[in-house]
Amino acid sequence: MGVTFDSEKQMFVFDFEHDGEEDIINLTGDGYQVKAFGRCFYYGYEFSEQVDGNVRSEFINYVKFAKNLQDNPDLTDFIKNAIDNLSKKINLYDYNLVVMPESSSKVNQYMLRYIYRFAQPKLCKVQDILNPDMDEKLCASIRQQNVLIIDDVTTSGSTLNEILRTLRILNEDNEITIFSLLGRKDLMAEAL
Repeated sequence: MGVTFDSEKQMFVFDFEHDGEEDIINLTGDGYQVKAFGRCFYYGYEFSEQVDGNVRSEFINYVKFAKNLQDNPDLTDFIKNAIDNLSKKINLYDYNLVVMPESSSKVNQYMLRYIYRFAQPKLCKVQDILNPDMDEKLCASIRQQNVLIIDDVTTSGSTLNEILRTLRILNEDNEITIFSLLGRKDLMAEAL
């Protein structure tokens, strides 16, 4: 599956059947291990290396500020395919807790609703995880459960890095999966 940018029409073109050399987005495939935090798996789409910065920014804005997803079947299929591929790599039923940003975009909300088709994890906001006075019930929950972190776009990775550090302090052994619709698989290596 690939996404290209048609510069003449100034629009993104989604091809759900084929990858191509001109694709600006490729699926990360098997994901990768974030070794510093053990048992942490990242999965999502990443930009191809040859993508121009302006096209990258336009696509991020296209995703982040999507107004009505029901009127954009290409974007909803893009999201669904990513989550379907994620569910093939991990068992979403094994994740009892989902962490997502407080100011969630329409894309984040859509991703969460689609994930609920696979499982019914408890929802927790990033701010709750990073709160120094974290609720004792939430601490206990984190100590016992696998965690799925979702976000539409990961840019700097600083918040994600803080979340991972906090989760690892509370539980060294649980599975943590990061699902960022758009990101860079080298992001966490740079943040450490």
